[in-house]
Amino acid sequence: MNGQDISEELKRRRGTKPTAGTISPALKELRRKGLVKMERKGRTTTYTLSDEGRQGMEKACKYFCCVFDEIFQQYSTKQ
Repeated sequence: MNGQDISEELKRRRGTKPTAGTISPALKELRRKGLVKMERKGRTTTYTLSDEGRQGMEKACKYFCCVFDEIFQQYSTKQ
């Protein structure tokens, strides 16, 4: 995805569209940490998760599910 695609996807998911001034520094930091890779094709810059970024995302998702699963189960049985 390029920065504009990321911004549009965040708007779709969250209801608000972040500015380039928000997206660009975040992508720069993710690149610095080795979590995303950048590729330029002409005037378009695209970003993809690196192997380390993908592993980190999977780890974070598993952690989230582990932590919140019990809460979700308790909430669903109260209704």
